[in-house]
Amino acid sequence: MKLVTSIASLLLLLVGAALLFERPAYAYADPGSGLLAIQAAGSALLAAGWYLRRRIYLLFHRDELKNRRDLPADGGAGEDSSGS
Repeated sequence: MKLVTSIASLLLLLVGAALLFERPAYAYADPGSGLLAIQAAGSALLAAGWYLRRRIYLLFHRDELKNRRDLPADGGAGEDSSGS
């Protein structure tokens, strides 16, 4: 744990130094750059959802699947369900 704390403090020190000694970039970002970043983020989210679709389905339907496993194979209709 002490190693993690020392690495984190060193990393924080380096980021602080980088922000303290920044120089102007003199760069130009055209208006389409923001839209490109939004499109890339949306595509990444959609791809992650597609890749993890089975796990997402199981997350929302876990109780339903558990109830299906508890029922008999014939859907709960046994010999006693005929009323006699």
